[in-house]
Amino acid sequence: MQAMNEKLYTLTDVLRILNIPRHKIHYLFDSRKLKKEAFFKMPNGHIIYRESDIQKIREVLFEVQAK
Repeated sequence: MQAMNEKLYTLTDVLRILNIPRHKIHYLFDSRKLKKEAFFKMPNGHIIYRESDIQKIREVLFEVQAK
């Protein structure tokens, strides 16, 4: 359950915060290193990211780069 004061981010915000190109996040989803089901989805199908999601994405990116 999401806290009422937790900030939400769009994909564009996440890409800017992590300073990565769009194709990198698509790779993480396509390779199932990140699962779309684990993220909050709006009724229109867009994924909304929380601060904890950004940290999770950062960790997965680090793991992929370490290989």
